[in-house]
Amino acid sequence: MYNILLVIHGMVTLGLVGIILVQRSSSDMGLSGSSSTSFMSGRAAATFVTRTTAALATAFILLSLTLGILTVRNHPTPVSIMDTDDKKDALSPKTNAPIPTTPAKPAVPRPE
Repeated sequence: MYNILLVIHGMVTLGLVGIILVQRSSSDMGLSGSSSTSFMSGRAAATFVTRTTAALATAFILLSLTLGILTVRNHPTPVSIMDTDDKKDALSPKTNAPIPTTPAKPAVPRPE
């Protein structure tokens, strides 16, 4: 169920991005040109794009809320990355060697 909703959410997201990119900009360079042979008139195309954007945005929000609720129900105890015991840097090697408390001696003696 969760994976199916996640795939649908991804498709809705891509559709929403696509329909937003197709919308007519303020400089009148967009979906429908001034051609008289176009499929829809400028007003009909704008209405269709606006309604499609609203429908996809509503679906996006509802799917986001649903996925959030399902995630909380599947993980009843709150889990945070800050609650982990591993406080080491992510780039440090994972060894059990003790951390030295005194600085290491230089390999080359310093000239005096």
